[in-house]
Amino acid sequence: MPELVRIAQDQDGGSGDNWLIYLLFLVAGLLVGGTWSAYQNGSRILTVVLALIAAVAFAAAVLWMIGAMT
Repeated sequence: MPELVRIAQDQDGGSGDNWLIYLLFLVAGLLVGGTWSAYQNGSRILTVVLALIAAVAFAAAVLWMIGAMT
């Protein structure tokens, strides 16, 4: 965990892109909600598609947050 703090503090001028990370987390959360709704309605294909897209958005946000995608 200290590595994440160090990486976040070492970024020079990259704070303008932090809103994109928050946006990706927001989109991932909305997609998880849509996945749950599709699951409750019995739509298996939509459930799988939304779950995969949510996982990609969440993974991208985490990787971008730790600096792997800079």
